[in-house]
Order: sequence, then structure tokens, then C-alpha cells
Amino acid sequence: MKPAIQWPRAPRSWPDLRALKKRWWLAGLVLAAVAVGAWLLLRTLQPVDKTWDRIRTTGVLRVCTDPSWLPFESVNPATGQIDGFDADLARRLAPRLAPGVQAEFVVVGFDSLYDALTASRCDAVLSALPYEAARTRDVGYSVAYFNAGPVMVIREGTAGIEEVRDLEGRAVGVEWGYVPEGDTRERLLLQQLGLRRYDTAGDALRALQAGEVEAAVVDRISALTYLHQCPGLRIAGTPIVDVNYAIPVRPDCVLLLKEINRVLLEMRRDGTLEGLQAKWF
Repeated sequence: MKPAIQWPRAPRSWPDLRALKKRWWLAGLVLAAVAVGAWLLLRTLQPVDKTWDRIRTTGVLRVCTDPSWLPFESVNPATGQIDGFDADLARRLAPRLAPGVQAEFVVVGFDSLYDALTASRCDAVLSALPYEAARTRDVGYSVAYFNAGPVMVIREGTAGIEEVRDLEGRAVGVEWGYVPEGDTRERLLLQQLGLRRYDTAGDALRALQAGEVEAAVVDRISALTYLHQCPGLRIAGTPIVDVNYAIPVRPDCVLLLKEINRVLLEMRRDGTLEGLQAKWF
């Protein structure tokens, strides 16, 4: 029998090197395009803040202030430097924004503080400025660092006065020019009390101490200041109306504002703000 014919096997095919190189080149191009796209997306999502970049580079946070209102800011006649609650706050806040950053004060008249900020004469304002909703299109406000709203002050040992409604039927002392604000019901109640008016907040508190009135409604700054001079008095409850002091920055300073808020919230938790209040009031 004849042996079976052995047909030659087809030669094993080898890959086309040129085609492989082309495929790898296209794959690399796609990966590069994806990487560039991701980088551009991150740049879009990450806000650009030139002010914050400059502060970290130079180590200087420029702070506008009007040093004419104790105890928040004033010029120390002995040293010539700016002292006060706000000045101390600026000096403690700056290094906690980023390592090596220090506060540099820019003296500006109170009425020109916002203009100086807009004109980039400073990076932030720390000068006992209350939050104003009408200005939020032009500036960004930090979280509050001090509440200066009106408070109720009573004699120690007085019971039953913790809210505005508890003042009904009682003699209440206020400073001349005081206008009730806040919730409509509370405002109407205060207007109907027949408030006894005194020349200053200090006079109203001394009248309370002397027993002429059963309570006094004064701004929290006056209350904290005069309580040391009028022993036997205490603040009852929380401010009737919030008058929150905050730090304004320019609207494009989004990263700076974020860091300022971070530090202020830390200062609330660790007692720094409470310590400054105890020091200056």
C-alpha cells in the first residue's frame, strides 16, 4: 500500500510589526488624550485664586483695618503698633492659613474699607465689620468670629428671664437711640414695654445694678465691657438679634476664603476666639 501523501504544513504566520507599532502608537495617543482631558477637567473644577497663590509665595496676608475703635483695633501709643481683638485675631489667623504667613496691616478709614479691598490694597478686612447681605455680590464673607447683637443683662440671682418674652411687665433700661429689632413678635413686645432710656449703655447697666430697672438691653460689646465695672450682673440667654462680625474678601478669593473659614472654625473649637474675648473685654 502506498504511503499517505504528506502535504506540507502552512507556514506559521508572524505578526505584522508595522501594524503592531501602529496599534501601540494609537493606544498611546488615546491614553495621552485621556490624560490631557482629565488634567483640563481638574483645572476647571479647581478654582484659580491668584491672591491665595501670592500669599503662600510671599508669606504676607495684607489686612485692612481702621484702628480707631477699642477694644477691636487701636494704635498703642507706647509701641505705635496696632492692638486689639481684631489685630490679635489677624496675627494668630495668618500663620494658621499656611506655614510662614504673617499679617501685614494696611490702615484705612472705616468708610473706605470696602473700597480698599476692591482696589486690592489688601487681601481681607478685619475691622469689626458686620455681615451685610446687600454686599454679598461684591464680597465674600467668612463665618462669624464675634456676635455683637443686643443682649439682655440681669442681676445675678434673678430668675425667670432668659427670653425676650420674659421681660413683659418688667422695667427695662436701654440706651437712648435703641430701636427694637429682630423677630416681629419680639420687636413688638419690646416696643410695648415702655423702655426706660439712659444716656449710655453704661448708665443703663448702672441703673440695673442700683435696682432702678429689672433688666437692661444693650449691645453685647457694651455688656462685656461694663460687666467688669458693674459686678453682680450677668448676660441672660443669647443675643436677641445676631450682628455677626465677619472677614470680607474679594469674590475671586475662593481658596483664601475657604482657608480663613477653616481656621476660624478651628479657633471656635480650640477656644482661641473665647480667649481673645476674655483678653480684650
